[in-house]
Parts: sequence; C-alpha cells; structure tokens
Amino acid sequence: MQSKLTKTIIGAVIAVALAAAVSYGLINQQTADQLQTKANQTLSDGQTAPGTAPQQPSPAPQSPTQQAPTQQNPAPAPRP
Repeated sequence: MQSKLTKTIIGAVIAVALAAAVSYGLINQQTADQLQTKANQTLSDGQTAPGTAPQQPSPAPQSPTQQAPTQQNPAPAPRP
C-alpha cells in the first residue's frame, strides 16, 4: 500500500511541476502532456529503481519576476 501512495504522490508532484512549467512558458502544453503520459507509464510499470528519486522534467524558475519584462514593446521613433 505504501508503494501505491508513493507513486501517487510522485505523479502529483510531476503534474504540478509540469503545470508550472507550462504556465511560465518554459514548455508548451503538448510537451507537458507527453511527459505526463511517459511519467504515468513509468510509474504504472514500476520501472523506477528502488532508492532512486525520479528525475523532474524541468524545475520551476527561481524568480518568475525576471521573466516578465521579456515582451516589451519598443517606443516608436520620433518623426523629424
């Protein structure tokens, strides 16, 4: 029973990490869906080695405020 709970928690953590990556624009929704499907298959097949933590697909950004100003519109050039 503990193994099933552990797999469920790992699956939830992966889902949250993927959702954060999509919301910050690090990956697109299709990539997140593919990674989630692969993670679900791996967890259901029991392919994780005992004692090793599964790799996270992508970490959440450390400071999301630094990514916000990337879409600035340039000021129009003054006309002579």
